[in-house]
Amino acid sequence: MPTRRRLGYLIWGIAGGVIAVPELIAAAGGGFLPFTTISAATGHLERYHNWVELFVVAAIVFFVFSVVRVSPNAAWAGKPGRTPGGRLTMQSHAPPGAQERFDEAEAERVFVIAAVLALALVAVATWAAVEWWDDKRHFHPAFVLYGLLFLLWLVIPSLVAFLGGPEVRFPTLFRTVRNLEEWLARSGLPYNLGPLLAWLVAYVILAGLVILLLHLTLYPYPDITHIIDPKG
Repeated sequence: MPTRRRLGYLIWGIAGGVIAVPELIAAAGGGFLPFTTISAATGHLERYHNWVELFVVAAIVFFVFSVVRVSPNAAWAGKPGRTPGGRLTMQSHAPPGAQERFDEAEAERVFVIAAVLALALVAVATWAAVEWWDDKRHFHPAFVLYGLLFLLWLVIPSLVAFLGGPEVRFPTLFRTVRNLEEWLARSGLPYNLGPLLAWLVAYVILAGLVILLLHLTLYPYPDITHIIDPKG
């Protein structure tokens, strides 16, 4: 079995790939996938339901705020803190050294199986939507795909940990990014590139969140300027 650190890379890498690959294919002009991108699906919902924009802004701001307000290394008694795996919680916080021990422990088989089953559920449900619930612009399969990813990868595990349930025994996205930064910082790359790349990881993620915020709320930003002023 892999360590929890490596399991975190695998789980969040897959989740990131499911979102990033369709976006890159769409940006390159490809349209052969049986589902649309997450941005196109969100823009479609925002067109007919204005409140969706408010939810998108609140979700992205909460993601950034939780990092700024509660550091992934926080352990403050009586205030929101983080479990060893990195999830926000009002219960027991991670004592010093607990995060490192958590990362290097062997991943429990049940959680690996749960991750595989969740991925299989997403894949089968998306395939079923493509077969029996598709529409001309492939929005319905996208709703199923991204909705299940959001529910199974983020909402359910986060609520369990935050409301006092047992630790979900794989690293959060916050912890996985932190692990990557720490690994790069001590990698010993020539010309002091390790710390620079570690800083760049955090910067790219933050810049990406800001771009995502603008892209989803002003869809299809940055092309929206061509729509507002086509003769400019």
